[in-house]
Amino acid sequence: MRCPRRLVWWAAIALVVSACGTGQDGGAARTACGTGKPATGTPITVGAIVTASGGIDFSSATKAAKAYFDCVNAGGGIGGRPVEYLVEDDGLNPQKASALATKLAGNRDLVALVGGSSFVACGVSGPIWEQNGLFDVLAVGVPRACFESPRIAPVNAGPRVSAVAAAQYAVEVKGARRVAQISNRVPGVGDWTQDGVRAYLRTKGLTSAGDVLHDPGVKDATAVLLEAMRGRPDAIILQDPAPDDAAILKAAQAQGLKDKVTFVCLTPCYDTTFPGQVGSYWEGFVSNSEFTMLDAGTPDNKLWRRVMDEYADDKAPRDSFSQGGFLAAKIFVDTLTRTGGTIDRASVSRALSQVKGFRSDLLCAPWYFGRAARHNANHDTRYITMKGGGWSKIKDCTPTQDPDLAPLLREEKQLGLTG
Repeated sequence: MRCPRRLVWWAAIALVVSACGTGQDGGAARTACGTGKPATGTPITVGAIVTASGGIDFSSATKAAKAYFDCVNAGGGIGGRPVEYLVEDDGLNPQKASALATKLAGNRDLVALVGGSSFVACGVSGPIWEQNGLFDVLAVGVPRACFESPRIAPVNAGPRVSAVAAAQYAVEVKGARRVAQISNRVPGVGDWTQDGVRAYLRTKGLTSAGDVLHDPGVKDATAVLLEAMRGRPDAIILQDPAPDDAAILKAAQAQGLKDKVTFVCLTPCYDTTFPGQVGSYWEGFVSNSEFTMLDAGTPDNKLWRRVMDEYADDKAPRDSFSQGGFLAAKIFVDTLTRTGGTIDRASVSRALSQVKGFRSDLLCAPWYFGRAARHNANHDTRYITMKGGGWSKIKDCTPTQDPDLAPLLREEKQLGLTG
């Protein structure tokens, strides 16, 4: 990066040279995430549960969180202490997720959960975190339970908010009047997400044109698509992981549906590789985005990209949920760095529960944990469209019209959670 010209104090010059240099000097590490000797103190242990197998691979968030922690460790850690990151795969199995949560909570060195992204863990892990005095800065909340726990606060908006936002675009921009939905039948995911869209449609005097729930991992995309088409929709909201969404779009291409039905996707489609997966036929296809543009030139987003380039595998996705994993890890590190003092489970839980008004250019609005009964701080989203083999922003931060958000919005104001 280019060093700023700050010729005021010699001390300032030294800091700038140190931060902007490359290589090592006297054992000091110069990284995107700190300047100092690589951390060698007693590790600060954090954990995460991710769904990385069982038909769904949602691990881009934990890969990004690990990359950021590796970057921080190389640049001096937190007060000289490195972050030890324990990531567990629940395999899309709630019983396994419960066992993993119990295992992590039983590790007395563990101070918090950071950067997780599971389809099934929140319902079983939330009570375990509460029983063991833990807080979870979740990167990607998926099922309903992730957003309705006092101990879990996702940094993403979640499938329900993203789906309602997608429906808003279909109805209010494209003029759709017959909206159908396609999602998976993981409990608390597809049903809860589709309930949100139906609630929004009712506020517009509309009813669903037919909603499809299928087993995770689409086996016959054409059959799923044709089931959704039975109600003659003029719009279909795609609510699956990106590979399933791509399969359905390819089936729609084979049926020649692009000019007959408006397809709008949730955030999983916003991946740098997705346009190549579905091809130029889908030029103009619209997706919702829960974070900023992947190529945004803003400070936090540039840092995310640099961290991924320097500390993550080349095959690790550079998608929206990778942004979420990075952001969750950054919230944790920034909070502990500002707090100082003893770092243990009690002090970290206290510090995280007091986070209010955390600002990042990855988000439309400030994020918070706070002592709230439920958490969905990220509820303003963006819209992007496929263009020229990539993506282009078409509409910036837009409030989501999910009626279920009303009590949460009131609590935000009453408790001053957004700063």
